[in-house]
Formats: sequence, structure tokens, C-alpha cells
Amino acid sequence: MQPNRLMETAMKPLLLSLGMAFAVPSAHALQVMDGVEGKTLFVKVSLRDLNRISIEGGKIRLIKAADDSKLTGSADAATGQALIQPLVKDPFGVFVFSQSGKTYTLVLQPQDIPGETIVIKEAAAPVAAASKPGEIERAASFQQAIKKMIQALAGESAVDGLEVKKTWEEIRLWKGSRFALEKVLTGNTLVGEQYRLFNISDAPMRVAEQEFYKKGVLAVSVRDLTVEPGRSTQVFVVKRNEGVR
Repeated sequence: MQPNRLMETAMKPLLLSLGMAFAVPSAHALQVMDGVEGKTLFVKVSLRDLNRISIEGGKIRLIKAADDSKLTGSADAATGQALIQPLVKDPFGVFVFSQSGKTYTLVLQPQDIPGETIVIKEAAAPVAAASKPGEIERAASFQQAIKKMIQALAGESAVDGLEVKKTWEEIRLWKGSRFALEKVLTGNTLVGEQYRLFNISDAPMRVAEQEFYKKGVLAVSVRDLTVEPGRSTQVFVVKRNEGVR
């Protein structure tokens, strides 16, 4: 066999192997899911690479694990996306806070795979019917005004005439818990505060609304009175606006 023909014959398997290698698609996977508050989303994430989490049509304000020792990474204010990496092999929960005010619960399932991209599809906020400023203050009674404020905090109704402030201020509460103020609604006579209570213990947490009453508090509502380990609930507190004239 001539040398050129011999070299050509020997190169064919190598070229075929190279062609197959370049034809293999990337193993980097895309997971797209509908974001629903109160619903737990289960996602696969890489143990060895960074994973990207984003909100379709929105931005991530904050991402938090009930136990900070299980997760590294954070949300980027400029892009509104989060780059995270688990530090443990066992599944655990995280909370994704959207700039729209919504909160999504994810259970991360660490695996020995390349980095994943998780996209949360956020439903557009419904267009609220026009209402006059100071709607809460014009309620038929003070009790109705307090009820409207709690409904506004819980996202059950849209109320105009309120100043909205989103924040994240952690407050020491009980052993085995984390407690943070995440939103404040301010009206002419009332102030509504929305807190996030995390159970970072290994046992269910029983919550009593009476425990959040102190001087100046008019009403308290807790979304879930029992919080399982690694989960969270919201606490709504209504106070009198001390700055009212």
C-alpha cells in the first residue's frame, strides 16, 4: 500500500472520532419552570460548578438559604441574576426574592453534573382597578382599615395611596429561627410590616400570633402557624403611623 493511502486509511478513525466529539451537545442544561408563590420547585444543581438562577421578565433581589453554611453565591444587582453553588450534597431549600415582591421556594438537589441554568417564569401582576388615594384611611371603620392593610401586605388586594419600601433587615428572635423585615407599607394613619420567619432548627416550629404583639402593634397575622424545618412563613404586623398629624 502506498504511504499516502496508508496515512489516509489511518486518519479516517481519528477524524471520525473528532467529528463525533465536536457533534456532542453541551451538557449544560436549562430548567424552565413556572413561579408560583407557596409552591415548592425542585431543581437539579451542580456541586462542582456555578449555577445560574434568573427570573424571566424580572430580576432577583435576594437569594437566601435557611442555613447559610449550605450555599455560596448571591444575586447581582446589575443583572438581576444569581450565581450560586451548594456546599453540601443533601437537598436543601432556598428562597428567591423577586424585585416584584414575590418569593419563590426552591429545593436544590446537588449532583455531580455541569452547571445548570434555572429560569423562573414570573406571572405578570394583574392590573388593579383604579382607586382613589388614601383608600385605607377612608374605610368604614378602623378595623376595616387594618384588615385592608393586612390584605395589601399578603398580596390579596392592591391598595393605592401606600408608600412601598422593600428591605432586608434581620432581627434576632428565637433560637433555631431567622427573622427579617422584607417590606413596609406606609399610609397616612397605618404602617404595615411584612416579615419572613425561617425555621433553621431540625424540628417543626409552632408560631403564635400573640408573640409578636408589643407596644404600638394593632394587629398580627401569620400565614402558617406551623413551619417545618428548612421552610419559612410570612408574618404581617400592622402599627399606627406615629408620624400622623
